[in-house]
Amino acid sequence: MKRTTILVILFAIVIAVGCKKENTTPQPPVITFLAAQFSADKSASIIKFEFFDANGDLGLQQEENNGEQQYNIFVDYYEKENGAWILKSPIIAQIPDLDEPSGFRSDTTITNLRFPFLENEDGSSLTGEAQIELFYNNFIQPLADTFRYEIYINDRAFQKSNTIVTEEMIVSN
Repeated sequence: MKRTTILVILFAIVIAVGCKKENTTPQPPVITFLAAQFSADKSASIIKFEFFDANGDLGLQQEENNGEQQYNIFVDYYEKENGAWILKSPIIAQIPDLDEPSGFRSDTTITNLRFPFLENEDGSSLTGEAQIELFYNNFIQPLADTFRYEIYINDRAFQKSNTIVTEEMIVSN
């Protein structure tokens, strides 16, 4: 009898541990800033970061391009003015245009991007490094000589990651 009771208890423990449900609650991705540098021709900045997504649902498919799914890498551009960081994105430049009554038209540069779809049928976590190239040098309306970016990503469940801040980037002639 004692042996049967012990076996029943052990069997119950094995069943309880073996049937433990996986946590399917969406978890936001985590990103870590790695580096920022200028491209060789100094027309763009190159930002590198690590990503980790416990749910493994990063990236947008080609047909996912409307509404909230238009972008999944969100970039804010800041310029340093008198020692303070000022949000400047989206970047709005005044382009000469003789057809406009004012002689100029506004041109808006959106700095958000798309993280490509990462195939992950088993839903396991995803980790890796990403590199994005951001155009920064506006030749018509020059930008400040010191700037930085703040970046976050969304996964397919619209979970927002933490925000990373790049080091300041100084434009030299």
